[in-house]
Amino acid sequence: MADEQGKIPEEIHAAIGYAVSLLLDSGKPVYMHDIAALLQQHAERAASEAHRQHLLRAVRLIAGKMN
Repeated sequence: MADEQGKIPEEIHAAIGYAVSLLLDSGKPVYMHDIAALLQQHAERAASEAHRQHLLRAVRLIAGKMN
């Protein structure tokens, strides 16, 4: 994704930060694919469409960084 740091909404940063902190709390190493998978899982269970879209955008951002 071609977003620049300043153009990524705060909700996306928060979603990624939350996923990373969950992975860190588990004591496992943190890998990009694990972050994306966790965000995807949360998107599938999101209560609102807006939240789901934020999570899916975060997944796309992480996936873009893996390529």
